[in-house]
Amino acid sequence: MEKQVNFDKQALEGMLRGIKIVAKAVGKTIGPKGTNVFIDDAVRPRFTNDGASIAHHITLPDKLENAGAWVARNACGQTNDDAGDGTTTTVVVLESTIDECLARPENKTIVMQSLMEAKNKVLNLLKKQARPITQKEVISVARISAENEELAQLITEVVGKVGSKAVITVEDRLDGAESDYKLVQGYEAHVGFMSPYFRNDPQKARAIHQDIPVLCTAKKMGIISDLKMFEQFEKEHINSLVIVAEEIDPQILGIFVATHMSRKMNLLVIKAQGVLLEDISAATGATLISDETGITFENFDAKEHLGLAKKVICEEKKTVFMSGAVSAEKHAKRLLALAEGNPNQFEAKKLRERAAKLKGGIAVIRIGAHTDAERNYLRDKADDTVRSVQSALEEGVVAGGGSALYRVAAQLGDKSVGDQILKRTLTAPLRQIVQNAGKDYSEIIKNLPEAQGYDAKEDRYCDFFKEGILNSLKVERCAVENAVSTAAHFITTHCAITDYAETKEKE
Repeated sequence: MEKQVNFDKQALEGMLRGIKIVAKAVGKTIGPKGTNVFIDDAVRPRFTNDGASIAHHITLPDKLENAGAWVARNACGQTNDDAGDGTTTTVVVLESTIDECLARPENKTIVMQSLMEAKNKVLNLLKKQARPITQKEVISVARISAENEELAQLITEVVGKVGSKAVITVEDRLDGAESDYKLVQGYEAHVGFMSPYFRNDPQKARAIHQDIPVLCTAKKMGIISDLKMFEQFEKEHINSLVIVAEEIDPQILGIFVATHMSRKMNLLVIKAQGVLLEDISAATGATLISDETGITFENFDAKEHLGLAKKVICEEKKTVFMSGAVSAEKHAKRLLALAEGNPNQFEAKKLRERAAKLKGGIAVIRIGAHTDAERNYLRDKADDTVRSVQSALEEGVVAGGGSALYRVAAQLGDKSVGDQILKRTLTAPLRQIVQNAGKDYSEIIKNLPEAQGYDAKEDRYCDFFKEGILNSLKVERCAVENAVSTAAHFITTHCAITDYAETKEKE
């Protein structure tokens, strides 16, 4: 396909328009008095104030503007992957940083280098503000993220029961209006899909399957004859399958992608190796195709050797298998027995860790509501809140409401170009929160007491730590890292290569 090449001012201005469109849509949602966006989606139309979801759905007809929208989507998507929240802050800081950078007279490469150095100063200052979170403060972080008392209470209860490092998933409750949770047997593996084409939940960039057979193989799927087992699947009316493989030839993977895309069979292909593959096999009740088991592609029996997962949630770098297979408990006991008899303490520790993961439960938060719109909204909030709370327990908390970044900005000097830029842009989240509350930022700042923050919800000044207006350090850190890094690379762009816009034929 022919491409259009845009240089310098034309390229930057076109892309910047796209970034600003995303920033305008997302920025209005930040803070306790932020508003919502309606997303007209064929699968799940909904109201939301989730920055990642809003940005994900913005696709623009102008190719340069759409490239800019992609820049914003990518930045907040990375924050969502890293911390699970803070996507709106990312976009707000990104837009402000780009504006400040482009207004500078210095060479943009020098600006970029100085900006990256200043970013490291900011992160160090931000970490100095942080403190460990107490169990009592978990509810405060949950309230800020959830913006719903009942949901915040529920998530706090779940985290308190299963622990901050446990696997917690969110799904719809269709048999009632009240949200609840349940504990199920499951296993989490830090591996993901081998191709993004296997995703069936584009809003969250993941694949979700219910009651699906699982095939696990340590043997390479390298030739067409290795696929003869699919004749069995057709006879058994198996039209959905998760394949967990150590190695797959690109040609075979291409066949799987094409089969899935054509809807001939609902497939998900995951790559896993070594002991991880063994553990997934045990967790799902699948018999591993390997030299050790003697199972090959030729003697494979679908009825006997396939495993089964009640639910699979697969992301780019993480997959959760909910199964409850008896083999998981048996495999865990075997690993513990091996650990007891192992003189190597390091190996014994790893064996115990594997056993603990196989025996571990997964908490499933079920979102109930009176309407689909309400349920979709609360599900987005629950996803963000769970990860925000886990992040807070992982790295500690700072003052929320844009206050932490505002205080960091006040501590930055004017020694470098990067310092001067971030001194201004780190105040952008608080500016937007105040603006969304219908207040004058200059007046708010002029009267702001030292060591206090502005509570936009109650229109008052207070000590955020005493009042429980807290945010996860990890969320703030990831928002700054991704926004500043993206801005630094954007300002050094001198050329944008895009497709030509498709012209609609006149009727």
